[in-house]
Amino acid sequence: MGNNISNFSIIRVAPTLDTGAYANDEVFFAATEIPLAVRGNGGCAMLHAITILNEDAVAHDHDLVFMQKQVNLGTLNDAVGSGSLWTNALAKGAGLCGIVKIDWSTNTTDLVNNLAYHTSIGNHGAALTTGLPMMLQAESDSTSVFVAAVSRGGTPTTAADDYEYAFHIQYR
Repeated sequence: MGNNISNFSIIRVAPTLDTGAYANDEVFFAATEIPLAVRGNGGCAMLHAITILNEDAVAHDHDLVFMQKQVNLGTLNDAVGSGSLWTNALAKGAGLCGIVKIDWSTNTTDLVNNLAYHTSIGNHGAALTTGLPMMLQAESDSTSVFVAAVSRGGTPTTAADDYEYAFHIQYR
């Protein structure tokens, strides 16, 4: 978590995943809070990088959707927009901050115990990701930002706690 001395923070979030197989364009995980993503209610911060610890060691391409409000993109492990959870009105009201594409073929490192590790480092290298760096802004009464994910290309099954995201944030 952030502190009052540094202008930088790494905030770790572990969303809950469905344990079934995913198809392309399905909700990979529901809107999950990134607490203290900004300093002060309604503040802005710069997201510079994302590091993902993937415990199943299988590449799962996906898009991360950053929003001011906790709005789900649909039913977990179902098509985006399923369950009337992501309508045009909800999309407009979510306070979309931006989207980051995670492509595991561009920057993956195998770690001990079959863990796969991926770092999104913005515009460095040959199209590692799109969307970084990115400004994040919280709602006027909050210091949190929310992230949800959409599966790309389909995936095999995962455990509910196989992913941990570390968001590298600069406050000023």
